[in-house]
Amino acid sequence: TPTPISTPDEKSPSTVTYRDLACKSRTLVLTDGRSFAVAQGRIQTGDTALIAFLENHPEFQREPVSSAGV
Repeated sequence: TPTPISTPDEKSPSTVTYRDLACKSRTLVLTDGRSFAVAQGRIQTGDTALIAFLENHPEFQREPVSSAGV
């Protein structure tokens, strides 16, 4: 089963969001066997292995960090 999308307080205080340019919904499986879900065309994570995967994948675009509350 896919792992739910991380929320900002899970794993790491520094999470990043990526926009999926090709699909609204899909499951990504890393080489170590862990899976992550893309929902509503976005995925949010603080997982370093997933971030490295997404950075090198042409169908994902990192979203700018919002300055909420500033």
